[in-house]
Amino acid sequence: MRHFLSTPPNIDFLKIKKIGYISSAILVIASLVLIFVKGFNLGLDFTGGTSIQVKFKEHVKVSQIKKAVKTAGIKNFQIQTVGKEGNEFEIRVPVKEGNSSAIYTKVKKGLEEFFKGKYEIRKVEYIGSIVGEELRKASVYSIIAVMIAILIYVGYRFEPVFAFAAIIPLFHDAILTLGFFSLTNQEVNLSVIAAILTVLGYSLNDTIIIFDRIRENLKIRGKKNLLSLVNQSINENLSRTIITSGTTIFSVLALYLFGGESLKGFSLALLIGIIFGTYSSIYVAAPLIVDLEKFLRKRALQKMEKGESIA
Repeated sequence: MRHFLSTPPNIDFLKIKKIGYISSAILVIASLVLIFVKGFNLGLDFTGGTSIQVKFKEHVKVSQIKKAVKTAGIKNFQIQTVGKEGNEFEIRVPVKEGNSSAIYTKVKKGLEEFFKGKYEIRKVEYIGSIVGEELRKASVYSIIAVMIAILIYVGYRFEPVFAFAAIIPLFHDAILTLGFFSLTNQEVNLSVIAAILTVLGYSLNDTIIIFDRIRENLKIRGKKNLLSLVNQSINENLSRTIITSGTTIFSVLALYLFGGESLKGFSLALLIGIIFGTYSSIYVAAPLIVDLEKFLRKRALQKMEKGESIA
């Protein structure tokens, strides 16, 4: 990391912290409005529907299968590669397209028209709406559980101020990622939820690295000029942030471009979440430490002036 930037720069990141706060607030509010008004394009995992697994006798392209299914009169569906051979696929159709038997008949008709018996339907499954409802609840509970666990962990490892400053950006990153999926009407399924949970861990790790450096500098310099100290800590970690975030983004971008249809949602959620996570570590988490400490110090002084106990 030291070879990337021979000496730490002296960028005044917190000079625009108010702009960062305002930008984040606008994006979060807009995302929440989208989520509650527009909602999500929920995948089969959450809505229920029919899954048809097909094995072809020769290599076929996903675009060919899509054309066959669309010709059969089905508009909403998803195709995933199954196995390692590259000739087996899962066609996933949501419940709103019709009942399982009707969907099966349509898909089979479309496949027969295009592939003339050069395929085998291996498995047909129906996912009920009750299962989808349970999965929706489990997804929400898992995100809440992760947030609580992170709050406890950071509160134990650092001061309570650091814990609060760490948890707010995680809500920020999760809401903005979900807001992006709502805005673009991208499908939200279990793999997207898994990606969001991964993003929370990545964002926390990025934040903890900066917090560790802030804590080290606090031991040396104290809290007299906290704004300057936090800026210094961010600059000292800038090489690490650029290298880690840059290499991760390139890796996830490659996954999005070449990973196939089944990994599109997962890799897109990771890509958007990592960008928001890197931003929030610098422009949300770090400034919050400065402002929370300032608020607590002001409150303590007011209590002292009134003769109240600070504890």
